[in-house]
Amino acid sequence: MTAKVNLADLAEEMQAQSEGWHPFLHKPTGELVGVTDEMLSGSDDDASLDDYPEWEREGIELAKRINETDEYIALPDKWDIHEYSMMEDFCLSIENEKTRDSFLRAIRGKGAFRRFRDIAERFGLIDDWYKFRDEAYEEFAKEWCEENDISYTREPREMGE
Repeated sequence: MTAKVNLADLAEEMQAQSEGWHPFLHKPTGELVGVTDEMLSGSDDDASLDDYPEWEREGIELAKRINETDEYIALPDKWDIHEYSMMEDFCLSIENEKTRDSFLRAIRGKGAFRRFRDIAERFGLIDDWYKFRDEAYEEFAKEWCEENDISYTREPREMGE
């Protein structure tokens, strides 16, 4: 059985992905964990853990558990999430036609993300964008959980978490 995962935490982890970092959900506990490319490659080689610095051993042990058990499931990566589509949906949600057209022009071609942020700031809609994006990530996380038979909760997190 899978423990419940907090959708806000899951969505935040999906947003925070970076090159060389691989986030996973530990299904029995609902804990979100991650390993680097180096940890994964270290888990594959036959070297002893003693061959690695102490600070790296825990990560390599985790990577071995990820590779050797079915207790972990990889979170979707940025290619699965399509933040560009979220930007486009945000643009289409803008009621003022001129503003909407300005946003849609801004997201075409190379540099779309930078231009989008610039125009959102210029029009005073950056906070609206962040709220929209957070909600879209949470919805994506909910759908991912349902597709993977993972229980979830929407419980608010405690301050300082």
